[in-house]
Amino acid sequence: MPSVKKRGDTYRIMVSQGYDIYGKQIRKTTSYRPPEGVTEGKAEKLAMAYAFEFEKRCQGMVNMNENIRFSELAQWYYNQVAVHKLKPTTYANSRTLMDLYVLPYIGNMKLKEINTARIDALFNELYRDGRKKETYKLRDVATLEYGTRKPLARKSGVNMNTLRTLGNGGTVIKETAERITDALGVKLKEVFIAEEIGGGLDVGTIKRIRTALSPIFSTAVKKELLLKNPVTNATTPSGEEKERFYLDAEQCKELITFLDELSNPQLPRVIKTLIYTGMRVGELTALHWDDVDLDKAMITVKYNLYRLDGEYQLSTPKTKSSARVIALPPQLVQILREQKAWQDERRKAVGNRWMERGAVFTGSYGEYMAKTYINLQFKQLLKKHNFPDIHIHDLRHANASLLINMGVPVKVISEHLGHRDTRTTETIYAHVFAETMVQASNAISEALSTVES
Repeated sequence: MPSVKKRGDTYRIMVSQGYDIYGKQIRKTTSYRPPEGVTEGKAEKLAMAYAFEFEKRCQGMVNMNENIRFSELAQWYYNQVAVHKLKPTTYANSRTLMDLYVLPYIGNMKLKEINTARIDALFNELYRDGRKKETYKLRDVATLEYGTRKPLARKSGVNMNTLRTLGNGGTVIKETAERITDALGVKLKEVFIAEEIGGGLDVGTIKRIRTALSPIFSTAVKKELLLKNPVTNATTPSGEEKERFYLDAEQCKELITFLDELSNPQLPRVIKTLIYTGMRVGELTALHWDDVDLDKAMITVKYNLYRLDGEYQLSTPKTKSSARVIALPPQLVQILREQKAWQDERRKAVGNRWMERGAVFTGSYGEYMAKTYINLQFKQLLKKHNFPDIHIHDLRHANASLLINMGVPVKVISEHLGHRDTRTTETIYAHVFAETMVQASNAISEALSTVES
């Protein structure tokens, strides 16, 4: 429902369109001046009618034309089109790419100003410079310890989930950080650290941005706002895609030896579970005790956890085949028993502050554990030990690589990872399979070498 407030002889109208990925509320505002001579009651009715019409325009973009800005088109696309067409995780990832990489560059441009040459320039800027928008993380996560978040949320206007993410080591844009420091009455640099931008993006990321961007412009073409999609003939930079790096068995063993240095006692168990199972991180953070059978040594993957508009949501896994049963090795059964015992003790310690979700791995008070927090802690540990700079998701690839090198049939690996079919597995890990073929060839050569000598 629109908000209508009288200011002098006009009415200020505000329509909320949800929250962006940083927890910042998205608002559209306008004003209405009633005709002279009408009574106050009549003026209020007219203002309210105008407000509802304005809300309808914001939601349906009734007045869209080539002069609207790209940010308005993107907002309409996500609210009215993508939300019905895309799987929730795909939707959330697409919005993240727009907010981080595209809107800072072309968000304020009018549609009529955006052509193929401008999209070429966008891709080149991203390849050269990376994201334009600086993000910030807390110097000390204790700043947002339990009990401080609700009052701060009310005072700053930043929603609770964004504050939880910060408390778990996540980041926010500068505007959100400033709202928090204003509410705390401190300077930005006293509480926050600016994250390094990190240089240009790799070609693979730019291709994902292109995939997210193209349907937005296709929608504009269908609405007859543009004659053609400017992304269609745009050129992606020709640099090499970032090479995937997989930990081998010895590196996985070495990694496990220093996991206990992590301050959160759950994190060593989280990382070991990812190594042993090859689960996606969102599948692990969505894992509930109801889906775990330690007596039968198996878990059932039913859900995927993602964030949308600052709220955690559960959805079905990535594909139908992603819903699967994974057998657990004895070591992992013991690890999960330890996690259960630890969680029971933690629940008793915090009492009625515990928020029961039934999740296997949680935040400090039972809330879902943030993927960004896991990855941040993981990367800091790797850096400390001069380990290869990999993402937490790469543990899934390490699991797959280990299985391939052990000669496990590709069909079994495909089912274990929850791929749509064996072709997906063979495509993603083509170079690993190629290496095993070379090893097989060398083994045959060595076995028969005495025959020809």
